[in-house]
Amino acid sequence: MNRPVFPAHFHAYRWHGERRTFDREADRRPTSPTFAANACTPMTISHWLLRPAGAIAHTFRTPEEAADWFGREMRRAAPDFAAGHEREPERLDAKAAYIEQTLAWGGDTHAGWHLRGTAFLTLDIIGCTPNRTDPDLPCPLER
Repeated sequence: MNRPVFPAHFHAYRWHGERRTFDREADRRPTSPTFAANACTPMTISHWLLRPAGAIAHTFRTPEEAADWFGREMRRAAPDFAAGHEREPERLDAKAAYIEQTLAWGGDTHAGWHLRGTAFLTLDIIGCTPNRTDPDLPCPLER
């Protein structure tokens, strides 16, 4: 039985914008002519790897480093979460623990929040070289 190869590194992505942009799903698919230039989170999270390297917020060698980044970014944004229960420390801790567990086995992670007003935030961490979901996707840093 072939076991999946663990990613060599993890790319982190952060998108903050208008909810109506996030809701335009056709623009977030690789078949869209504007996909590569679109800064919004792709419909399939691993498709971040199809975007230019400039879309990468950070690259990490270990799942622990990537999870730490996620936790810091989430907690920094939490005061602006529209839903009060999303700001609760226990909920933030549980989300951070889940992200760390998922990255520890090489999985990709995605989280999104409605912010006050009409804004939306997504934080994504994608395993790369290879990606567990789509191992044929190239690393954006190597194109």
